[in-house]
This record gives sequence, C-alpha cells and structure tokens, in this order.
Amino acid sequence: MIRLLPSTEAQTISVIPREFPTAAVSFTNISLTITEDGTNKTETISDIEATIPDENSNFVFMDIEFSILSEENAYYLEFTRNGSLFYRDKAYVTSQTNDEVVHTLNTNKYEKYVGTGDDEYIVL
Repeated sequence: MIRLLPSTEAQTISVIPREFPTAAVSFTNISLTITEDGTNKTETISDIEATIPDENSNFVFMDIEFSILSEENAYYLEFTRNGSLFYRDKAYVTSQTNDEVVHTLNTNKYEKYVGTGDDEYIVL
C-alpha cells in the first residue's frame, strides 16, 4: 500500500511495474485512474512519465499531482500504458509522517467493552 499526503502538490510514487523501462528509455504515455473507496469518486491523470535513477534501480519513479485526495481515506490506483495494465495498488492518505507512531483507522471511534467476564449461554 502506498501512503500519500493530503496535498495538491506533486508527490513522487515509486513502484515496481509489470513492464520495466531502461535508464536510457523512460516510459511515457502513462495514465492513472484513482478511485476513492466508498464513494467511487474518480480522477484520471494522463501523460505521466516514469523514470529510473540508474540501471541498478528496481523501482520506477513518477511525479503526480492529485486533486481529489482527502485525509484518512483509501484509494484504488490503476496505472495503464498504451491501454495495457502497467501497475495496480491501493493508497492511503494521511498527514502522519512519523513511521514510529502506530496509526489505526478506529482511533476514538469505538468504545472497548468492559464487562464482568461472566458470559452465560442458553443451550436449547
């Protein structure tokens, strides 16, 4: 899963695609369809260029500007190149940048059950 910031500025996404470009020839004509989970709100971004820093790199880097990202939401990403699937993944948008802090979706949304522990069952 890719972690994104809730920003409209360009963000760099690094992926390992199905087809791999070379350092001399970068991939162009990549399109991204991003869909928000739950609402199915979509955005299509075209003319993305994928580059690799050197011949020893296993990752492809793409700089992308999003306009539909909202904090604490999940998104489905589908990259295509010339009509064929290039890469597919999910992304989560959060402003949290500290990897040491545990992040949960349920913070302050549920109360933990505090009971006596005496579970009684009726068997018919």
